Amino acid sequence: MMIITSVVLLVALTWTVDCHVRLTWPPARTYSLDFLDNVRTVGPCGMPKGLGGQPTTLEAGSTQTVTWHLGYPHRGGIRIEILNSTGNVLHTLSGIPNNWTLANDTTAQSYTVQLPNEECQNCTVRLLRQAREWSGSYTFWSCADVNILPAGQNVSYCSGNGMWMNNKCHCKRLYSGDACQYKDECIDSSDCGGKWGSCVDIAGTSYPKKQCFCKAGYMGPKCQTVTTWKSIDLTAGYKKVILSSAKPDYEMYYKVINNTQEIEVVLKAMGSSYVAVGWRPRGATSTCQEMYPRDAARGLRGGGAEPESESEVKSEGTSEPKAESTAEPESTAEPESSAKPESTAKAESTTEPESTAEPESTAEPESTAEPESTAEPGASAEPETNPTCDPDRHMNFRNLVVGTAEPEPEGASEPETESESESEGEGEGEGEGEGEGEGRGLIHPMDCTDMIIGMARGNLHRIRDYYTRDRSTPQEDEFWPNGQNSLTAVLGYEEGGYTYIGFRRKLSSSDNADHSISNSLLNLIWARGQEYCNYRHNPPITLGNTTEPHFYKPDELKYHGHGAQRGALAFNFLDESKPDFSGPCTGEYKNPSSCVDLECDYKATWQYRESTDDIKFNVQAANTNNKWIGIGFSKDAAMANSDIVVGWMTSSGQISITDRYVTGKVMPTIDENQDITDLEGSQINGVTKISFTRKRNTGDANKDDAFSDTQCLRLFYAIGGGYNDTTKVITKHASTPVISSQSICIMRCGARVVVLVTARIRLTNYNHSLAYENSESAEYQALETHVTNTFKPKLQVLPGFKTFAVTGFRAGSIIAEMAVGFEADSSKMDAVQQAVNATVWQAVRSQNTGPLTLDSTYAIVETAKMKTTTTPPTTPTPTTTNTPKDENNNQDKLTEEEIIIITISAVAGALFIVMILILMCKMIESHKTTTENKKATYNLNQNDPYQENGRQIDNKAYDHQDYPYPSKAPQGYDNAPTMKAERGQYVSNVYVNK
Repeated sequence: MMIITSVVLLVALTWTVDCHVRLTWPPARTYSLDFLDNVRTVGPCGMPKGLGGQPTTLEAGSTQTVTWHLGYPHRGGIRIEILNSTGNVLHTLSGIPNNWTLANDTTAQSYTVQLPNEECQNCTVRLLRQAREWSGSYTFWSCADVNILPAGQNVSYCSGNGMWMNNKCHCKRLYSGDACQYKDECIDSSDCGGKWGSCVDIAGTSYPKKQCFCKAGYMGPKCQTVTTWKSIDLTAGYKKVILSSAKPDYEMYYKVINNTQEIEVVLKAMGSSYVAVGWRPRGATSTCQEMYPRDAARGLRGGGAEPESESEVKSEGTSEPKAESTAEPESTAEPESSAKPESTAKAESTTEPESTAEPESTAEPESTAEPESTAEPGASAEPETNPTCDPDRHMNFRNLVVGTAEPEPEGASEPETESESESEGEGEGEGEGEGEGEGRGLIHPMDCTDMIIGMARGNLHRIRDYYTRDRSTPQEDEFWPNGQNSLTAVLGYEEGGYTYIGFRRKLSSSDNADHSISNSLLNLIWARGQEYCNYRHNPPITLGNTTEPHFYKPDELKYHGHGAQRGALAFNFLDESKPDFSGPCTGEYKNPSSCVDLECDYKATWQYRESTDDIKFNVQAANTNNKWIGIGFSKDAAMANSDIVVGWMTSSGQISITDRYVTGKVMPTIDENQDITDLEGSQINGVTKISFTRKRNTGDANKDDAFSDTQCLRLFYAIGGGYNDTTKVITKHASTPVISSQSICIMRCGARVVVLVTARIRLTNYNHSLAYENSESAEYQALETHVTNTFKPKLQVLPGFKTFAVTGFRAGSIIAEMAVGFEADSSKMDAVQQAVNATVWQAVRSQNTGPLTLDSTYAIVETAKMKTTTTPPTTPTPTTTNTPKDENNNQDKLTEEEIIIITISAVAGALFIVMILILMCKMIESHKTTTENKKATYNLNQNDPYQENGRQIDNKAYDHQDYPYPSKAPQGYDNAPTMKAERGQYVSNVYVNK
């Protein structure tokens, strides 16, 4: 079965404002987090002084280029100020006091300023950054501790990372900048273990821009640690979770290695940027931020109401609660410089700063509530296409492997034990989702989260262990107090448009920057990086006329975007329970999965009654005094546009149950038509129970989702939130609802399903020609026999097997397409597909395929096609697949992309076989018709061999391999010149019918 009951895919998630601003010169104070705002943190900086590090020494009167890291290009400008030792503003360096600059350049990450020509000990350089789409007063801040000193007075000119000679810094290896203030991970592959890794320039906008990517079998900051994990086989005992089924898709595979007490996880995501997954214990509150790191808790705003999360819904706008800001701080008069500033940046002092608490400014742009957008931002999370996008530029970004080191001698020793990383793990990768807890304890999905983030370039990988206190850029575990890398093995690569990231770690960890994995629900989040020229922001952001229009570089950790770019799960890696259904007409979900009745935190059951075509639901939840409970129905696992039933025990002891509809992340409204009957309920010892009956199809197409024999729905299992007995208003659920692991089919009790699974394999010992696309040719029939004799015996031993057919061949060396028919109980449909997938992959990898030579890296098993029947078939399996064409059913022809669900009421097993034969025939006929069309329309223009019927042929091959076209055309065609296919789009031959 595909997955356990506790899985939930939460789409249409709520995430609050994202900015990610952190000074990089002068460097931000410890801890250098980049989501410090005037809502959640205390001014003037959001991070107190004295937590570590030394102040940077700058020369009075000098010119400095202030730089910062930016993870999200919000609308609005910046302000750079100098604060005195008590936190009051002395000077505005970026222009007129209280004004903003760079307001039209959302991607700017530097600004040149002139320091005052006066000494300033124990002072602060503060960067303020607006987020105007939310509110004019909503601000992020980042502070650097500095001592501004007269020239020559204890000024370290090169940050301790270089030598000052001839009026300039000469930096140590890996360091750069006027003051040797920036550090890369590598210069060439010698910094990455030599033969064990490569130095890749990711062309990012922040350091480290050059990073170490390791080869298979190696891991660590310098690729210095050996691992035994050198290949990924997704058929080798993994459980599968579909995180995003819509393109671009995203899947997670996992298994527990019992003998070493480890979890092994593989992420498979369509795309070429980073992928990430993170988790924390379910039920955590915002107090976790105060506990770790404890010394930074003074910077958190306490006592006030926690801001609500951003609302993101389908087809609706989003907004933020309004920020009530105090007046901007007054600036003292700024004295004019009396001396010409030095143009060289100066550097850090060796003096240890005082660790006294930082006094608060008396007039800061602080706020007690989340900002609200002044103009409602667009709801669409559609990609934003930059008009300057150039695919070749994207490929240049992805092929920047920096110079290689000298080859290692054959006798070179194996790498040593992994050492601590020296880098700060720069970058973002924030998680978005719904907050947990109540009142002050509301917590964002990224808060206090243990994360794994990985990137891949071809067969190279960079996979690290991270932690994040809040929505700041996740930092590698070594960044945090007593944190350390907990990964025991990693592996990553890119293949076929997907990024694969795998990791292992112990189930139990005592590291403060890790969360142990136990047999309980976790809040799990996932994300992937934005694709080049396919950026997703909500509200939209324009990048075209900015300093960096290509703001999101491949594999640079920045904001991931909305929609299918991120999501959240309520998930238990160790739950071995059965799926949340037990048959076609009855089902059950409970948490924990082993609980018994009143011991369950939540339990739901349903029973379909065929005589009345309705469903009886029973729902119960523990510890629900003054809380509502509910169950919801959704076609796509998103909260938006879902059908929901909620109930509670009123203060007068009456049960209240209502049929509702929710359009997004808003309070569900009560339906005008209450299509639920037989309402009952009780509350005993804090356990609330409700029961109701509803038709499979209520007839209310606008507000109720319908079940049928072929319409299956995802179920939400939710616990409130409070309620108002009089107004029927309910508040947000206390924790993320669990959603059924897959769509639930509630159908007739005798129903079984007919499953048709399609598979494709690549043959490398055959050269394609049009003869292989004609099912009547001798070449087609001979190859069909070879494929059938190879794969049918392997598949027909699977439970429920009924028939097998080759449905066609196409170019790509030769890709053979097959269809396999099964009969199974409705709860076994996913198991059927997984069994076929495992069998096909085993054959492909073992090369136990007779006269066929297969590409051992290529096999695609498609989503099953299904019909329902009430009578198990008994007719023997047919032995031929060349069934005559059924002209009356040509509309049933299947294309590669579509999934057709065919429903019939079978009265005999023969009809089962007929239906599978029709499906297979139509797939075969599709190939045959295409071939006939190619032959009928061929008209080669002798003056331009790259033209056919007046249309341009781009002459590119689907399988990304060069191969020559035949110099002599097949029978029935004129001769054509020899041509060569290159990387790119599929054409079966030069004789293409477009």
